[in-house]
Amino acid sequence: MSSDPAPWAGRPVAIVHDWFQGYHGSERVVEALADDVLAEASRVDVFTFHAARELLPPRLAARIVRESRPSRLPGLRQVGHDPGRWRYLLPYMPHYFRSLDFSGYDLVVVSSHACAINADPPSGTPCVCYCHTPMRYAWLADTERGRLSGARGVALRAASAWLRRRDRKAAQRPDQLVANSTAVRERIRRFYGREAAVVHPPVEVDELRPDVEGTRDRFLWVGRLVPYKRPLEVAEAFRGLPQRLTMVGIGPQEEELRARLPENVELRGWISREELGGLYAGAAGFLHVGEEDFGITMVEALAAGAPVIALNAGGARDIVRDGVDGVLVDEPSVDSLRAAVERVAVTDWDRDRLRERAAEFSRAHFTAAMRQLVAETMHAE
Repeated sequence: MSSDPAPWAGRPVAIVHDWFQGYHGSERVVEALADDVLAEASRVDVFTFHAARELLPPRLAARIVRESRPSRLPGLRQVGHDPGRWRYLLPYMPHYFRSLDFSGYDLVVVSSHACAINADPPSGTPCVCYCHTPMRYAWLADTERGRLSGARGVALRAASAWLRRRDRKAAQRPDQLVANSTAVRERIRRFYGREAAVVHPPVEVDELRPDVEGTRDRFLWVGRLVPYKRPLEVAEAFRGLPQRLTMVGIGPQEEELRARLPENVELRGWISREELGGLYAGAAGFLHVGEEDFGITMVEALAAGAPVIALNAGGARDIVRDGVDGVLVDEPSVDSLRAAVERVAVTDWDRDRLRERAAEFSRAHFTAAMRQLVAETMHAE
């Protein structure tokens, strides 16, 4: 990276993000963009469709200068962790993002997994889009049945052709597309007909490095209790094994899972970050067998020195090297998961090497890579 001043130094910058429903992976990307990547800007303003500001760090919430009015109406808006119904406005979102005025900004950075990619800066204003994935509702409708249910899922799948046309057209606008994994880069190439750089999202790996080795007497699974994350199969894989499993999460499959839990499997609801860090530190291995765009929890497990059992698909292929950082399985069946657990249990893992692998996905790596790409894009204008 050159020591020359950043081309956005002293200039106003806009960040566009789909929505803020909590403080998760994509929200942390926006935070890192604003605080680290674009730190020299005179100001960084955030535009979004909807924001549950009370769930965000105050500094990030204060940057939000524009939300849609319909999403804030009573009965639609999100209140705390109650999700509200603003997502039903998705057909209106492309128009909302296209209508935003960026005439006062010298750079626009888009963070998109749905409709934010429709942002349309004035001609000559550099635009970089960090793509978490092309819109799943449009391009992956047939595989989204585990994520969407009820009338909302039916309506979105019915509208997928229209959403695809809109989405592909919008994806031609940014000067630079950036994918969060090689799997997403392939989707961008296939769905948008464009090439993209790959920059993995920032993971706070230093928070999860244990000072003292944990006992590592049980395995760990963390996630929402939804079908595509395979919590039922993961729990069943431990039935009859000498190893124990702790599962952390809530979701629509909770009641069914509790009714079927083997004796050596414990299910806990959402817990504090400090408690989760302790579970990572004591994990003999970590399971994540849903196909993800990236998969931040896998990196967190590695940062705590825990090998990862993951599905050989999606973002896991960027994170886990079979036999080095954990075990990749070709299918999330009970038998294959049981075999993977047994393989992890008998292998002598190099915990320092696992932590070194996690460091490759740090916030510092994200910041350096994105600064270079944004600078190159602005210099090209």
